Amino acid sequence: MTYIVASILGLGSLALLFLAIGHLLVALVLIIPTWRICTRAGFSGALSLFHLIPVIGWLIVMGILAFSTWPNGEASPGRR
Repeated sequence: MTYIVASILGLGSLALLFLAIGHLLVALVLIIPTWRICTRAGFSGALSLFHLIPVIGWLIVMGILAFSTWPNGEASPGRR
């Protein structure tokens, strides 16, 4: 019985480790383009580091970009 509980706890720990590594990899992939978007919009590129916060980090970044006034202003339709 003890071996069963130990193996279940071991699998849970392994699953959490894979989840943490997966989150870190996705966050690192998102940081580079978000850094460029933030600097072009006039914000500090360090704002993209919020992606490292699990679960709500991307919501914070997108909320700031969507609902705040951009220091560099909005892009005009003809400008890319």
